[in-house]
Amino acid sequence: MSPNLIPRLVPELKPTLEVRVDLDDRAFLFPAGKAINQLVFASDGRRVFVDGVFPFNQARTPPRIAVLTYEEAKEFGRKLVEAVHAARTQLVVTGELRLTINVIPNGYYLQIGDVNGATEVFLSTGCIWRVCHALLRIVDLIAPNESN
Repeated sequence: MSPNLIPRLVPELKPTLEVRVDLDDRAFLFPAGKAINQLVFASDGRRVFVDGVFPFNQARTPPRIAVLTYEEAKEFGRKLVEAVHAARTQLVVTGELRLTINVIPNGYYLQIGDVNGATEVFLSTGCIWRVCHALLRIVDLIAPNESN
């Protein structure tokens, strides 16, 4: 075999940064129909992985809720804070991502993806600020851009 035809194995970057946020008993993931105990924001330095920790998972639902680029995560953090402060629906749209943040009477409804195949996350007003802090913290850990 010539050297040009040897397949090169490129190891997948594993998440090295992680921020966990505890949710309350009013956090749910659909269409899986699962309660969520924690959200885990992890990063490999380029992307942000949003995973859920479930109290039960007999159906073996994968924990991955979303994968965001740094720019998408940054915009999502900003729009989430805007949605909470203004109590108004916000929309994050990029080339790859469509995310809607809806304010509902008992909390927040996040719709990730297009309408027909969306992942839906329900978060209560009791935990939304912790989610905002965790998301902005992982963005800051990836690429701190301000110096003192």
